[in-house]
Amino acid sequence: RHMATMTTAVIFVDFSFEDLEVMYPKIRLEEEGWKVLIVGCHPKGMKYTGKFGYPIVSDLTITDLDLSIVDALILPGGFSPDYMRRNQHMLNAIVELNKQKVPIAAICHGPWMFCSARTEDGRPLIAGRKATAFISIKDDLLNAGAVWEDAPAVVDGNIITSRTPADLTPFCHAIMAAVRARKQ
Repeated sequence: RHMATMTTAVIFVDFSFEDLEVMYPKIRLEEEGWKVLIVGCHPKGMKYTGKFGYPIVSDLTITDLDLSIVDALILPGGFSPDYMRRNQHMLNAIVELNKQKVPIAAICHGPWMFCSARTEDGRPLIAGRKATAFISIKDDLLNAGAVWEDAPAVVDGNIITSRTPADLTPFCHAIMAAVRARKQ
């Protein structure tokens, strides 16, 4: 396909990401013909290692990401969201993409990013939105004002959340459906 019409997904990463939650969406979306960019907060070309040792090299650093090319943003779990939520550039990108109604999908501990990303009024981005996550961060989401649902994939507007690697198939299906709907 011509580059101008190519769908681009961005996956935010940092050290100790949940290996499957990066690799499964990357491969699955590439199978659909999407361009998938790995974006971290360290210099481009940084080799990040997942919880189980799988390495991935970043295509870009967050400060070089052009948000206008992003059709979907994916926030994997593992320990990486604990690092990523400290990066203001990543949080700002989430807020800006949310304003533009770009699908933003977070799985496992990824929804922590929605607790730390704040709208202009200072409220957590997830406040008032339906969401799920790994059970250990349920209280964090509730305290941030989310409406908890225990389901494989929860879609609330452009926000998509899932619980664990076992939910990766419905998670990816929800991402693809959201991007298709937005492009129509």
